[in-house]
Amino acid sequence: MIKPLLPALAWLIVIVILSTRASVPMPSFNLMAPDKLGHAAAYGILGWLILWGLRRGLPSGVLGYAQFIGTFVFATAFGVLMEWVQFAFFPGRFYEYDDMLANATGAAIACFVMPRIRRLSP
Repeated sequence: MIKPLLPALAWLIVIVILSTRASVPMPSFNLMAPDKLGHAAAYGILGWLILWGLRRGLPSGVLGYAQFIGTFVFATAFGVLMEWVQFAFFPGRFYEYDDMLANATGAAIACFVMPRIRRLSP
């Protein structure tokens, strides 16, 4: 069951690296800023890779509501954790609520789109 989730684990590492880079100037609250689209994309990819791995790891290949809800909760909680890590350990980084909302939106989109796609590519 772990092997199909390796791409998601690799993407988690990429998110950690990107989240802990050097400081950036504090932006104003703006949900349509380009970096918010980046947050949504990163966490959408994370959600997609988790669901893809779970689907490949199940004998039936069928995901239930628990997998979708669990993936959304995990990706969203990881986004909150990364915001806290940035604030607590990296001077010049901030705990941004709009980033967390963008992260959750990306995860939600992945959970909404995944069951509507019949064929998945690795």
